[in-house]
Amino acid sequence: MGQAIASIEPAELPSPPRSALRVVEACSQEVVDVRLLADLVSQDQVLAVALLRLANSAYFARASEVTSLAHAVTLIGQRALRSLVLCIAVRDVLKAEQLPAFPLDAFWRAALCRGVCARTLGETLGLDAEACFTLGLLQDFGLLVLFHLHPRHISDWQQFTEMLPDERYELELQLFNTSHERVALQLAEAWGLPRALAVPLGLHHGGPLERETEFEPLVRLAACADWMAAVFDAESKRAAIQGYQSLLEEHFGLSVETADILLEAVDERMPEAARAFGIGLEAQRSATEIMREANLRLAQENLSYQELTWGLEQALRERDRMAQELHRELALAREVQRSLLPGEATSELGIFGVNVSAKAVSGDFYDAFRLATGKIAFCIADVSGKVMHAALLMAKVSSLFRCLAKGIHDPSRLLSMLNRELVETSIRGMFVTLIAGVFDPRSREVELANAGHLPALRVQGGRQVVSYPAMAPPLGVLADVEFPSTRFRLGPDRLYLYTDGLLEAALEGGRQLGMDGLLRLLAGHAHLPPTRRLQEMVAAVRQGGARVGDDLTILLIEGAGHA
Repeated sequence: MGQAIASIEPAELPSPPRSALRVVEACSQEVVDVRLLADLVSQDQVLAVALLRLANSAYFARASEVTSLAHAVTLIGQRALRSLVLCIAVRDVLKAEQLPAFPLDAFWRAALCRGVCARTLGETLGLDAEACFTLGLLQDFGLLVLFHLHPRHISDWQQFTEMLPDERYELELQLFNTSHERVALQLAEAWGLPRALAVPLGLHHGGPLERETEFEPLVRLAACADWMAAVFDAESKRAAIQGYQSLLEEHFGLSVETADILLEAVDERMPEAARAFGIGLEAQRSATEIMREANLRLAQENLSYQELTWGLEQALRERDRMAQELHRELALAREVQRSLLPGEATSELGIFGVNVSAKAVSGDFYDAFRLATGKIAFCIADVSGKVMHAALLMAKVSSLFRCLAKGIHDPSRLLSMLNRELVETSIRGMFVTLIAGVFDPRSREVELANAGHLPALRVQGGRQVVSYPAMAPPLGVLADVEFPSTRFRLGPDRLYLYTDGLLEAALEGGRQLGMDGLLRLLAGHAHLPPTRRLQEMVAAVRQGGARVGDDLTILLIEGAGHA
């Protein structure tokens, strides 16, 4: 690779106009006269006109019309001027006639998207927004130079546009025996660019920072901007979404919600940025549409509803971190939430339940109450995610269930009604697994429907008789879904419903309780009265060295007089 770089003659490398580089050099000084900067800009008419257009653009939020270069230089500021002049100058370094058959417009559209991503992220992190924009805009310019030096590979450009950043990087190493980062470092040296820009341009794919750790935030920002922009062009949308979400959390501690909000902001800013820099935009899907389609495709491709439930749950766990000052509010929320559970009153109906929260508030809930017909409506549910957002959705679903179940005694129709409501008012990425049923204490008949929840277990003496797995996806994922129900006679058996916090309780050595452990737990406590049985089961899990990392809920249906 080193020989490939060394073989490039300085005369082969493109260079911005000398007038633009003089402005960049002057702006890099600690103190420079505004009139001198304006005079330097005025020596390049194309640069002067472009700078005035940018200074008056909505993208840079100028409150009043800027009519002179001196005024523009004063308003923009020395550091921002250096970044904008460099952006303007570099864009015109390679003309269409120097790259015949290469889609320059498509390249600069992608570069502009990276620039807007970098600027949006930089503002959130409190970094120099214009410097971040310049870094994002120019970070792949070395790749354009490589195509200029090796025009026989221009036909491979379309393949580059559809790849993820790490895949694209590997392909350029194969084709050119070097990388755009190495070319960027050579260009930065030839143009006399400041280290604050040169280092991130040359190391944003993971090169060693060595002693220049002060540039690490910009290096990481460039990597994140690359993955954010890939969401709009890469073929694998889901991988691009997961990539930028993971990087933003790893590098800057930003949550998935914040990452998605940033991407939506990029969507809104792109038209103004394109107008400001005179770059034409093609019609494309919005970030919201891309994310929605990626999530829908994930649901459609997963043949197992149970795997889908656990997969989404794992992806959404622990995504929110509540700050210390919210402790009092969480305690109050917990008190309100506990009031939504039916409590000990259900024992008179032959229904027994226990709920243990992993956090201050829970995303699990259960309910049971007598209907006007004498039958008993019941449910158990697990809301994706944790802490406040899950608790709020739990409260909503709990209230909807209690309200709708009084008039809708068919579990299939009830789940369809709940699902339509959640899809219409869904919060991005959230869903609910839920089993709803009706129990007739006289005939001991049960009818239930399972929406993406763990299987209900009909057990006698600790021995599993039959399980009732999910026959439909979780609530809130897909709009038009049927929720089949099943009917059976409970007889002397016991019906257990539970959430994944029980199966996933981590024992010593990292081993989970699992289904086999659960059946052993049921058999070992089958002789106890119902309420005590559930309490002892929870105590046994914890005393056995288990760590409950998720909310844990168990609902037991025996019927009155069948303890």
